Amino acid sequence: MENLKKLLQILNFKPLDGENSSWVKLYSDYKITIDLKDSLNSSVINWGDKIQVKRTTTSNFSQEETLVVLECVDRLLEKGYKPQDIILEDSWKLGHKGKGFLDISVKKEGQTFLMIECKTWGKEYDKELDNFLKDVKNK
Repeated sequence: MENLKKLLQILNFKPLDGENSSWVKLYSDYKITIDLKDSLNSSVINWGDKIQVKRTTTSNFSQEETLVVLECVDRLLEKGYKPQDIILEDSWKLGHKGKGFLDISVKKEGQTFLMIECKTWGKEYDKELDNFLKDVKNK
């Protein structure tokens, strides 16, 4: 839990009303709140009322990837992207029959502008980098 608090401090989240159980970050007219519970799995992110959350897998810390998603959303908001243009865990079609879920998509003028798939550092990142480089090399 202490590592999560350190990350929140690095991202400029502040304890709400001096409590260590709720952390908040204010953007110009928007806020994200983190409620810390007894464990990472029970701690939750309140993404606010404008960011669309299609599935709640990125609203708790049961997966390490949530930290990457949190940092990415933080950077998007810091750069001036509008919260109402950010969608978490949006579904998208894979081939003819399947579908997947994209960590973050960003709309611009109602159209998908960015598609972001977050990866944790280490094996997961290295594997995806290798896949990407193979795809580029084969084109």
